[in-house]
Amino acid sequence: MPIDPRDLSAGLEEETYESLVTIASFHSEPEFLLARTRLESAGVECFALNEHMMRIGGWHAHILGGIRLQVRESEAESALAILRETAPVDEF
Repeated sequence: MPIDPRDLSAGLEEETYESLVTIASFHSEPEFLLARTRLESAGVECFALNEHMMRIGGWHAHILGGIRLQVRESEAESALAILRETAPVDEF
């Protein structure tokens, strides 16, 4: 007996999709990990673009712009504020 697709979606909430924006780029994996940890500990979900390129490409990864830290567009301003208030004086 075939499965009716309407049965699968019954009871599921409608998902909304939001654009991701890059709020910072890093050429050092430890600096990226520290920034990501700051945001995650504040409850901001974040994503990494090109995270593994530092391991694969080494110093060539800068050609791709380094590791890009991304957040949802609606959380960008608060994420930047978190990074500014927790970062050393010469960052951001």
